[in-house]
Amino acid sequence: MRSSMVKPLHEVDAERCNGDGLCIQVCPQEVLELSDEMAATVEGRADACINCGQCVAVCPTEALQLRTMPEADFERLERPSFGYEEFLGFLRTRRSVRLFKAKPVDRATIDKILVAAATAPMGFPPHTTEVVVIDEPAELAFLLETLVEHYDGMLEGYANPIGRAFIRLATGPEVFGELRHHVVEAATEANAAYRKDGSDQYLWGAPVLMLFHASRWGASYQENAHLVCHHAMLAALSLGLGSTILGIVPPVVQRSKELRARYGIPADHKVLTSLILGYPKVRYRQGIRRDLAGVRFNAQAR
Repeated sequence: MRSSMVKPLHEVDAERCNGDGLCIQVCPQEVLELSDEMAATVEGRADACINCGQCVAVCPTEALQLRTMPEADFERLERPSFGYEEFLGFLRTRRSVRLFKAKPVDRATIDKILVAAATAPMGFPPHTTEVVVIDEPAELAFLLETLVEHYDGMLEGYANPIGRAFIRLATGPEVFGELRHHVVEAATEANAAYRKDGSDQYLWGAPVLMLFHASRWGASYQENAHLVCHHAMLAALSLGLGSTILGIVPPVVQRSKELRARYGIPADHKVLTSLILGYPKVRYRQGIRRDLAGVRFNAQAR
């Protein structure tokens, strides 16, 4: 018998509910049931709700509401006005951009990118990803100098056999392999260019940098951050901006107490990826074909 002392998790409009059971079908936690041909919270299952909101989102008569999620969190969906070919054509226009106009990106445009980024799928609601946006020239210059200094120290340590052994021990073989084959060469060239004429091969003179970080204790926090960054990248493209995902910046911010404090990154958060963006200085007129490393359907015959 349902308790009268505890309010159910769901509010149901009896006049609208048609008892189709769609909300029950989509609930991943089996929190809903049909009672007297109406949707109702299963007794004792309310705490299992993960606030994904799918039950409300799927209801064709808008008869259902979650007490834990305000009505303002939901918005009516419209079918997309484009098909696969248009979508693929849009994706093919994306290029990694490292040559930007000396033109700032206004905050309204940045806000649009962040709104789109928040639509990225998440491993477990709510979002675990937080974003630091750096768009002031002086701050970007400061970060560039910090990157050069950090990689100076890393390169000095890497040049010494004992230093290399310590770095390998501290980072592990996988990260060390990435440093050895990618980062060391890139940092060597970037620092040499910076000292020669102030060239920027870390942030590439972009007017905006976004840092994506998240609590280590959040479910799927790493995957979530990369998906949010990816959505931000595509949103930037739709607004006429170019962008590049950078892996060389996050490790520096992650290890620097000064930068973490400066950008308000909590101690239990990990800086996972970053994105530079701005108005492209040149227009790409041809795409470059890309294929996956491999595709396999089902098990291979033995």
